[in-house]
Amino acid sequence: MTLCTALPAAGHEFFLGDLQIIHPAIPATPMSANPAAAYMALANDGTEDERLLGIETPFCTVRFIHPVAYAQGVASMQERAWIDIPAGEIVLLSRGDMRGILANVNGPLFEGDELTGTMIFQERGRFDMFFMLDPMETETEYDPVTEPQTQTPQIDRAAAITEIATAVRVGLKTPEAIVAPVALAGDVAIARWTSGAKGARAFLRRCAESWQVEFISNDSLLLPATLTGLGVPRRDSAALLAEVTAQENALGRAFTARFDAFPGTAYPKSASR
Repeated sequence: MTLCTALPAAGHEFFLGDLQIIHPAIPATPMSANPAAAYMALANDGTEDERLLGIETPFCTVRFIHPVAYAQGVASMQERAWIDIPAGEIVLLSRGDMRGILANVNGPLFEGDELTGTMIFQERGRFDMFFMLDPMETETEYDPVTEPQTQTPQIDRAAAITEIATAVRVGLKTPEAIVAPVALAGDVAIARWTSGAKGARAFLRRCAESWQVEFISNDSLLLPATLTGLGVPRRDSAALLAEVTAQENALGRAFTARFDAFPGTAYPKSASR
């Protein structure tokens, strides 16, 4: 393995061959804080799987953790040794989901600064990059680890996301599309999809145990009034929009701009209006 270097793309993105590292960021921390969270998106446009083995920073090595939900809806965090990045998929480290943790930050991190780091990949080796220091997180932001879910029945999120991705590709007749990230609450979901430089947001609803794409749109889908008009309960709407916000913050504005640029609203032929 060799040391790889590259210049960041516009919007704080790095390209390591066909692997894209999108907006690696750490929220600023208060004066008294010790741990800090690390967020980013990893898009593998190649044909071979990759694995992120670690991230080194001047403070410490980043730990990878993810929430594990139990039958009562209570979630706790579990550590993992690496992060798999399958070919043709986007993997997110974001609030409320899998994320990185810097456990030994010995001073405050200030918004607008940068923190150097080195990512260690199984196939691509070591890669020097930097984290942007984003605005500080607030305690009111949605996080399923600290806000147990009360929706019933609980669903298998991994299975549902796989079904949603298939429904988007079939419904939009785009078998090559990357469908990620996906946010879901109750019987509704918002999936982001990209095909080359194009993309959009899709609204799906679960009917008779299967997911159906009702329409695709731009950022107008993220208006609370839009979800209210679709009959989404207030609690599900709030959870859905909060999850979308966390995911898209991890992707960064340069990437999510392609979702906003979708012209208007489109309906798959199979969807009823």
